[in-house]
Amino acid sequence: MSAIKKRITQKQIAALAKITPDFLNHILKGRRPCPKGVALRLETVTGISRNTWIWSTPEEMRRAMDRFMYPQGGQHGP
Repeated sequence: MSAIKKRITQKQIAALAKITPDFLNHILKGRRPCPKGVALRLETVTGISRNTWIWSTPEEMRRAMDRFMYPQGGQHGP
């Protein structure tokens, strides 16, 4: 029997990066720019390049987060 890996949530990612979930959401929606220090922490937590966090569009950041949060390529949401 194989173990099922539980996916990580944005709330958990935010906590590990020492930011609020609301701030992470603002970054992902393009409402706030990602500060360099936060980009470094998010890179450490997710493996997503700090350049992505600083320079990419909100759509590119969300795609990168989806790849990180759903590594099996599984569908999520309705």
